[in-house]
Amino acid sequence: MLGPLPPLKERTLAAVARARLASAPDALALRGPERSLSSAQLVEEALAVAGGFQRRGIAAAEAVLLMLDNHIDYIIAWWALGLSGRIEVPVNTAYKGSILIHVVNNSAARAIVVDAAYLPVLAEVATSLTALELVIVRGLDAGAGALAALPAHMRMLDWRELRGPRASMAEIQPWDLMGIMYTSGTTGPSKGVRVTHAHAYGYASPGTLDLSQPQDVALCNLPLFHIGGQWAIVYNNLIAGGHSVILPRFSASTFWDDVRAYGCTSTMLLGAMANFLWRQPERPDDAAQPLRRVLMSPVIAQLADFQRRFGVTDVSTGYGLTEGSTITCAPAGLAKPGRCGFGRPDFDLKLVDQHDIEVADGQVGEMVVRSKDPWMVMDGYHDMPQATVAAWRNQWLHTGDAMRRETDGQYVFVDRIKDAVRRRGENVSSFEVEKEINEHPAVLESAVIAVASDATEDEIKACVVLRPAHRLDAETLLVFLDQRLPQFMVPRYLEFIAQMPKTPTEKIRKQALRDLGVTSTTYDRVAFTGARTRP
Repeated sequence: MLGPLPPLKERTLAAVARARLASAPDALALRGPERSLSSAQLVEEALAVAGGFQRRGIAAAEAVLLMLDNHIDYIIAWWALGLSGRIEVPVNTAYKGSILIHVVNNSAARAIVVDAAYLPVLAEVATSLTALELVIVRGLDAGAGALAALPAHMRMLDWRELRGPRASMAEIQPWDLMGIMYTSGTTGPSKGVRVTHAHAYGYASPGTLDLSQPQDVALCNLPLFHIGGQWAIVYNNLIAGGHSVILPRFSASTFWDDVRAYGCTSTMLLGAMANFLWRQPERPDDAAQPLRRVLMSPVIAQLADFQRRFGVTDVSTGYGLTEGSTITCAPAGLAKPGRCGFGRPDFDLKLVDQHDIEVADGQVGEMVVRSKDPWMVMDGYHDMPQATVAAWRNQWLHTGDAMRRETDGQYVFVDRIKDAVRRRGENVSSFEVEKEINEHPAVLESAVIAVASDATEDEIKACVVLRPAHRLDAETLLVFLDQRLPQFMVPRYLEFIAQMPKTPTEKIRKQALRDLGVTSTTYDRVAFTGARTRP
């Protein structure tokens, strides 16, 4: 791996802030289209916001939801919570309906910081939110029309009014909770991973991820409500001593222009993002840009040609999960297509069969992990003790991912044992998509699976059985789902079938559906060939 981590007591957000203030308080920390902040300014604004939470009755160790787009205010809110001993709960801005209700209620948060654009979505479910009482709105003027729809018991506050006399930086311990990060459920609702300060640091540290160095300018266009954007890019860079450029979103057509405009030297690219960049029309100046360091996950097959075309000299990769930190890494020069790196020396790793018996090198098994240092993996699932016990079976954290270890020690990701689908950088819960499909009155049951995509990740296929004597066409079902699901969760493919393949215990045999794949009778919403119905 890349090197040892600092002593456990230094693996906190507060320790990172103090280190930056001690070494270079006036050095740039964040930059965006709207403004820039030095290290000292970032800490000062964060503590002013922390003082605002304190005055509004949000105590230390309380959770606060953040439903925000990519901008510097997101980082300020995250640091305000982390430096004052409060707990960040990121919310995917595409969430709505029952999925949003579950996350808000399960977290038991009494406050949310939300961009005004998402107030209508919040208002639609407000009467079902059991604990939420303080709604702090960023960009309030733009969303004023939605305010009347919130229940009377929910106080509203303009984000600009939250700042005030600064709070003191708390004495944060590595075992203190920094966040509750919700991951897609595969056999039930999304689970909130309880993340300690040491856990987050261990995921993001330059000693773990080969990305930012002290003088790097890191481009962040991945969502900050995901650990890829927040930890792998921004936190990694802030620990290293560089500064991060926060942009709203990834765009293949403007990516290199943004890199040039901001002088970005490092970033993380999901495999699909790298693929989209590779497929853009070639330009004579493709390599005339400053980006040199890329963490790519997974590594695309065209890696060597990608590096030559764009002048990217250092490509690394790794495998991580919210529950268990960054587990493997291949530093620059060792990243290879199809592989995800070597195991960390401060973690024990095993590949096991269904009975937790270790398999030999070259054989496929589930990755299970155990940290040699305390507090470096999740502190359980929030308010889900049974799920926590299941994940920690036989004293090992089970990842649910099938791997193979090669003779050189690198791991190869084979498949997901669980039924999550990886699409457009998002982990999609098949359970949650199926739940919404089954809400349609014409549907008897459904099964959601992953099918191969040409962008290195997955596409979603839904197999649907209709109720007797009911009819339903694909377009009508997709319109129904568009109104209930985030766009990235809406299936691309639909297949109406007469009955589900099942086991003797009446469980759906999803492997049989995966083997079926995309057929001539499959509806493809991208390449529409006509509506299909079944009686």
